[in-house]
Formats: sequence, structure tokens, C-alpha cells
Amino acid sequence: MKNLDQYIDVIVAGLPIEEQEDIREELTQHLNDHMNELMIKGYTEQESLKIAIKTFGNGKKMNWEMKKAVYPFYKITRFLWNTIFVTFVFCVLSFYIMEHYNPGADNIAPLSSVIGLFFIVAFICGMAELVYEALQLSSVKLKYITNPWIFFLTPSVIIGSLTFLAFFQQPENYQNGLWIDLLVVPIGAFFYVIARQIFNQLFNHRSI
Repeated sequence: MKNLDQYIDVIVAGLPIEEQEDIREELTQHLNDHMNELMIKGYTEQESLKIAIKTFGNGKKMNWEMKKAVYPFYKITRFLWNTIFVTFVFCVLSFYIMEHYNPGADNIAPLSSVIGLFFIVAFICGMAELVYEALQLSSVKLKYITNPWIFFLTPSVIIGSLTFLAFFQQPENYQNGLWIDLLVVPIGAFFYVIARQIFNQLFNHRSI
């Protein structure tokens, strides 16, 4: 049944392929057995499905528990990778922008600045990830909001648009590449999601 398959898809999402197949088979058998018992008692197939799913529990929460069991450090590792990736992107962008406006100068950022940038990125992205996880575990259906591209990029684009207004109001304050500072939030969010997607793809392929 379509609804049953969708429910199981939620539970096994993001797990290694082999784990997915084993868990899917076990869950399908367990839920079908429960449904058959309910239908013997007089419930319709659709009613039995709803009761079986309700009894089994929230699919997203079960998925999270399974991921914690299979990959106890998965999200921590992904978060560190994302933060390092975004920090690296900012350093590279800063270097090439400064090289463009100030050729010949020493445009390499000192290590202390890089470390400081890393912790700033980690703090902001960490807060965003906590909110994102809370929404994912919510029993309320938030299909579009919990899409990483929408969740991370939408507010960052709004913030970036508001901050970029300063460039039009006082363009003289943002010469020699300083205007890029006004777009730090959307740029950071974009590359954060890119890093997130790359990590997920690499990790899932490694788990096959």
C-alpha cells in the first residue's frame, strides 16, 4: 500500500542501503501482521493501517533514533564538515576579492582570524541546525519548511537583501570589495547547504 510504503520510507531514510532493506522487510512484515489482526477483528484495511501506524509511532522520531544507533556521530561529523567547508569558502573568496582590489598586498588572513571565523560560523549554523532538528522531529507536517534549501536559504536571502540596502544608501562605505560583507549570510547559507548535500551523498554512497 502506498501509505504504508511512505511511512516506512520516512523511517529508513538516510540509512545505509543494506540496513534499509533489512529494516524495510522487518517493518513491512510486522505492520502487515498487525493490520491482519485488526482486520480479523472487523476493522477495514484503511482503518487497520491508520491504527497500526499510530501504534508503531512517529516515523521521523523513529528514523532519528535509528540513525543515532547506526551512526552515533553522523550529524556531529557532518556539522564539523559543513563549518570547515564554509570557513574555507569564505577564506578563499576573501583572498581573491582582496587580490582583485589590492593586487600585490599580503591578502592572506592570519590564522587567528580564520579560527575566529570558524567559531562564528559554527555558532550561527549550530543554532540553525538545532531549530531545523526540532522542526524535523515535530509531529506537525512541515514538508516544505524542513527542506534544507528552503529552511537555510529563505531567511538568509531575506537578511542579505535587507543588509544589502546599506550599499545603495551609502555606497562610499563599501568600496574595494567591502560590499561582499553585506552578503555574508546568504553566501554562507548557500555553501552550508551545498556542503550538507555533498556530505550526505558521499556518506550514503560509502554506506552501500
